[in-house]
Amino acid sequence: MIIGIMTVNGFDFHPNKRFLEAANDLGHQILLINPYEITCAMDMGKSGLFDFIGFPMDISGRVPDVILPRQGSPMGEYGFVLLRHFMQMNIALVNKIEGVTIARNQYLTLQTLAAAGIRVPNSCFITRKPGFFKAVAHLGGFPVIAKQVDGMGGDGVEKIENESQANIYLDTHLNPLKGMLVQQFIKPEGRQDLRMLVIGGRLAGAMALEPSPGDFRANIHQNGQAIAIDPPREWETLALDAARVSCLEIAGVDMMVEKTGPPLVVEVNYSPGFKGLEAATGKDIAWQIIDYLSSIVSNKSL
Repeated sequence: MIIGIMTVNGFDFHPNKRFLEAANDLGHQILLINPYEITCAMDMGKSGLFDFIGFPMDISGRVPDVILPRQGSPMGEYGFVLLRHFMQMNIALVNKIEGVTIARNQYLTLQTLAAAGIRVPNSCFITRKPGFFKAVAHLGGFPVIAKQVDGMGGDGVEKIENESQANIYLDTHLNPLKGMLVQQFIKPEGRQDLRMLVIGGRLAGAMALEPSPGDFRANIHQNGQAIAIDPPREWETLALDAARVSCLEIAGVDMMVEKTGPPLVVEVNYSPGFKGLEAATGKDIAWQIIDYLSSIVSNKSL
């Protein structure tokens, strides 16, 4: 089986390196597909591809059996064109376009979760400066959290404590064409940050994250510390539900649990990193993902 991974990164990038190791172990091939090195074509009404560096048309004339989109939130419009092109070529997608569309934008994700009755942090979406300050008032005043809707790994997330800081941040980061997410600030003291990884409707691994001293972000990319956990059934069910309503087969579900409140789903990621999760749990997440892709292709061929 040939597994195409849609990414701009090489095999030196941790997930891609681990996918290659797992694929070799399971007897599959990995092809890294940089969408900016490929040209789509329509010939006689049929979808095809050409001018792609490394595209495996020379491997028994085959194209990938399955595509795993791994560009994350910054994926541009051409990425969606390419995913639809693969779909028209009858190549399986995991995750599919609908799920990638939802998870690529953090506010769309929150909309989707809330519509399904899943609790999320109090949030506003703004496109102009005046809207930001209206959002602050709606959320109960400063401090608030400002986020880029297509941010990853805690990048672009800022705690805004006053009007002066807000003006500086907005002048630098607010793009009216993209908009910005403004959320209630939940103090790190007394809360638990969780990352749950879902593969094919089951929980593949879970960890608790602790922010580094002086930081409110618990992301591994922001030097947060990870500890493996065996979550209660309620948390596991919530993670599975969040992945399902987001139309994702593979999902990283980020949650916050306060001592006095119900769990909140903060974010759902369609291309989650798993270096910290593998280190914390000792589980081979890459192997589980490749094995799941193999099962999708096998079921499709039946």
